[in-house]
Amino acid sequence: MKVLFIILLTLFYPLTLSAQYIGSEACKVCHAKQYENFTKYSRMSRSFEAIEKMKNKITPEELKTCYQCHTTGYGKRGGFVSLEKTPHLKNTGCEVCHGPGKRHAETRNPKFIRRKFTLQICEPCHTEERVRAFRFKPLLYGGAH
Repeated sequence: MKVLFIILLTLFYPLTLSAQYIGSEACKVCHAKQYENFTKYSRMSRSFEAIEKMKNKITPEELKTCYQCHTTGYGKRGGFVSLEKTPHLKNTGCEVCHGPGKRHAETRNPKFIRRKFTLQICEPCHTEERVRAFRFKPLLYGGAH
């Protein structure tokens, strides 16, 4: 059992190291049309505006709870930390749905990016409570492109 674990760790550890966020701007190099549609039509591409509007109305601790849904990768390795440290991840970008994109961008291999979606991907932000409170629903498969 221990040997199997070491083999699996050896095989998959490089994938976890490469699971880094690079920001939606990096996606437009190869996916110009999708990027254009995303930035033009998706509110996700401007999600940090909601944080800006609320920052003087709630405590800094309360504001941090907004980061999970209004930024890319907050609380995850290589994700949004702050506007000063990771400005390229300040909005809810492509990688929220598609997963960290560094390895995909480097190799252009589609196996390193999520291409099939389920509601479980949307549920961390699109909870039943938030859908009622903010009157939005996930646009699974429709999204921004």
